[in-house]
Amino acid sequence: TVGNCAVLALFCAVIYVVLSMMLSRHKDMTVYLGNSALLECQAQGLPVPNISWVLPDRSVVRAVSNSQQKVVLFTNGTLQVKNTNYLDKGIYKCIASNAAGADMLSVRLQIAALPPTIQEQLRENHTIYDGQSAFIHCTAKGTPGPTIRWVTFTGAQLRPSQFVNGNLLVFPNGTLFIRNPTVKDSGNYECVAVNSVGVAKRTVVADAPIIRNNVYSVVKVHFGETVILNCSAKGEPTPTITWTSPAHRAIVPLSNKYHIANDGTLHIQKIQRFDSGNYTCSARNVAGIDKKVIHIEVLVSTPVINGLESQGVIRKTVVKDQRVLLDCNANGNPVPRIMWVFPNNIVLPAPYYGSRITVHRNGTLDIHAVRISDSVALLCIARNEGGEAKLQVQLEVTEGVEKPRLRSSPTESIQLTNGILSLNCSIEGKPMPEITWILPNGTSLLRGTSVFRFHHQLDGTLVIRDPSILEVGRYRCIGRNSAGYVERTVMLESNRKPEITNKYSSLVSIINGENLHLNCLSGGHPLPRLTWTLPNGVILTRPQTTGRYSVLNNGTLIVQRTYIC
Repeated sequence: TVGNCAVLALFCAVIYVVLSMMLSRHKDMTVYLGNSALLECQAQGLPVPNISWVLPDRSVVRAVSNSQQKVVLFTNGTLQVKNTNYLDKGIYKCIASNAAGADMLSVRLQIAALPPTIQEQLRENHTIYDGQSAFIHCTAKGTPGPTIRWVTFTGAQLRPSQFVNGNLLVFPNGTLFIRNPTVKDSGNYECVAVNSVGVAKRTVVADAPIIRNNVYSVVKVHFGETVILNCSAKGEPTPTITWTSPAHRAIVPLSNKYHIANDGTLHIQKIQRFDSGNYTCSARNVAGIDKKVIHIEVLVSTPVINGLESQGVIRKTVVKDQRVLLDCNANGNPVPRIMWVFPNNIVLPAPYYGSRITVHRNGTLDIHAVRISDSVALLCIARNEGGEAKLQVQLEVTEGVEKPRLRSSPTESIQLTNGILSLNCSIEGKPMPEITWILPNGTSLLRGTSVFRFHHQLDGTLVIRDPSILEVGRYRCIGRNSAGYVERTVMLESNRKPEITNKYSSLVSIINGENLHLNCLSGGHPLPRLTWTLPNGVILTRPQTTGRYSVLNNGTLIVQRTYIC
């Protein structure tokens, strides 16, 4: 009380001051992450106390603030913290003050959060039906509210209200919509719910029949073998597997030709050429169908007679009343059918058994007691699905017999020349001798045949095209008939001086530590003697190995240093 009303006559006033006082001293408050927190602060006093707040970071809010700010102070003293996060937790101090003094209230703010939880099963098999739209649900709870997205089996991510591939859509509530699904839409779909606290996932397997390793493939199989075609499928319910032949006919599971195992594997017995083509495996259930195509290629080989693809004409001379055997041994896949064709289109298949003429199973024509009238042209034909081969034999039957004899000297030496080189071999006799050339490497050439540079002409001449030093050697010509044989030898020589064919014109470089190969290829006739001279004067011949130095048969020196050949 100020003043004394009894003394002062003109004016008297009484002033009362009441200390501000909080209605409570301490509070604990919990708010979920992301929500707003309202911190109340009620105070009494005269005059009316002023309210201010001290935040956890020690900043002070005294005046009523803009509602657009994160922290807002209302006129009644309430403090609002918007969109809370973990940095907003702590002790907030409300201070009420007036002329009489001050009072304080502390509020401990704690931030709470809940990780997402998905309401449906975390793993589910969901059957989709071909052409029927499907809805797959995914609802999640959590604080703060989780966001939902779907991840397809291809890795594509789908968010709400987003249309993908024209038939996939996620609704705002998290439901996945698949419009007009096909087999291509089968697979794993994953729902992912995420908030700032954690992640929850749900996997849905959309099943339609799916054939494993479903790629177009080509299977090559030899004629007559058994082929196995694999076709395994998965799906819910378990799909049924059927096979279709290249003629678009359903294959009967159990037959002499086909067998379908429980796992869908197709076995085809004794494959034939007409079995070639596309075989279709179909996996089917109520959800749809999947198909796989496998192409079978049947491998066949054209017949080859007597091991030679090109036979020409074989001349065979025999003496009357003797037995003659004409070989026609054919190989191929499948095994060729063999027949002999006589004049007037008389055909004798193998095997054939007659009184005088027999065709054995291996194709050999056997004629007993040949007659002069048997001097005819004969044709052996070998045929299979891959084609045919022919062997023509000119059979000549003579009355007398003469031993083969040479029309030229039995030995001859010829110098190697460029171009075409001809080695003559003229032989006569009765019956006409069969002439064979034997090359230096032991290869035999019958009349009318060729190999590499060599061709044996019908008149007995051996022709060598573009001969080189490699063709130098002894050539033997042998004439043989039923009365005996005769031989002529031709020596092909070369008197060329030795010549090194790969001279080095520059320095030879090598990485330290590696072996060095120095070639010294030489030619000449006779074969030249080759030596290497080392820097220390040591001489090496071929073949020889001394320490780190080796000389090979071809003249190459293997060493780690540079030498002069």
